[in-house]
Amino acid sequence: MVAFRYKHVCLESYAITIPPQTLTSTEIEDRLAEVYRHLGLPFGTLERLTGIRSRNLWDISERPSVLGTEVTRRAVENSGFDLQDIKALFSCSVTRDYFEPATGCLIHRNLKLSEDGIALDVSNACLGFMDGIFFLANLIESGMVKVGVVVSAEHTRCMIDNTFDNVLAGKATSRDHLLRLLPTFTIGSGAVAYVLCHESLSKKKHKLLGGATRSATEHCDLCTGNVDYHLVDSPPLGPVMETESSKLLAAAALLGHRTWADASEVLGWSKDDIDHVFCHQVGRQVNEAFYATMGLDYSKEFAIYPTRGNLVSAALPTAFAVGVEEKGIKKGEKCMLTGFGSGLNSLFLGIEW
Repeated sequence: MVAFRYKHVCLESYAITIPPQTLTSTEIEDRLAEVYRHLGLPFGTLERLTGIRSRNLWDISERPSVLGTEVTRRAVENSGFDLQDIKALFSCSVTRDYFEPATGCLIHRNLKLSEDGIALDVSNACLGFMDGIFFLANLIESGMVKVGVVVSAEHTRCMIDNTFDNVLAGKATSRDHLLRLLPTFTIGSGAVAYVLCHESLSKKKHKLLGGATRSATEHCDLCTGNVDYHLVDSPPLGPVMETESSKLLAAAALLGHRTWADASEVLGWSKDDIDHVFCHQVGRQVNEAFYATMGLDYSKEFAIYPTRGNLVSAALPTAFAVGVEEKGIKKGEKCMLTGFGSGLNSLFLGIEW
């Protein structure tokens, strides 16, 4: 197993941004009404299956780097550190300004951070932000870096608009095909940034204790975006994602069971020791049966997906930031973050608040 334990890493601050525009599931299905009737899909299927009533979006003109810059600036202000204290910046969003340069470089430039640091992108589907925490925490634990930032600014309107275009152009050729495209409409947009630091510099003392990660890549074809555009057989320009939801979630629950066993061992926690659980915000499908398979307590979960949707890599860290405030998490309480990403990958992280 790949398990890890930290003694010197703290989560010092965070910031989130919720986009101003709201798109409801009813509005989505109104646009798809003719296709629904043609393929015999009942109206209300999207919300009934996922529990997602609405999601937020930015205007198409916005850029992930600009959104990431703003939320990073606020997270650093909340930490009390100076921007020049930041020696590592990982941008972890699925949506990026360009194939190159890295969006992390653009954010680093926008903030005028010091040259004597690291700026790069971490890309791993919905697990990217959790992986960014893992990489930054390792740098801090080793002593190479004292303060750093993990940021995701997910701007998913292009994917949603392009999926509308594909469906309405008749490219959803069957009921099953439409159901593989519908998970795209669960996706929302949002930005989140965390500042991590060495405990010697921390005032808050919210400690990252460790966890475990696994990669079950035999399931890598259950959620796929279209192929890269340099390939000869690439589709028309524009992002399209197809998801085998039931198979993906069944595989994720079993992978989560194995990852929790690893994390439990390295942290010395049983499920009863945990006060709060935050899972990737995919929707209602991550339910009591999913938690039972993992071996964790569903009653301790906190969810934002009903009104925010699936914020891709920003989903879990945003849920945790919101949950800290809304649940009133107290000093010393134990929080388990259970991250998943298509691929199929998982990373579980224990935090003592």
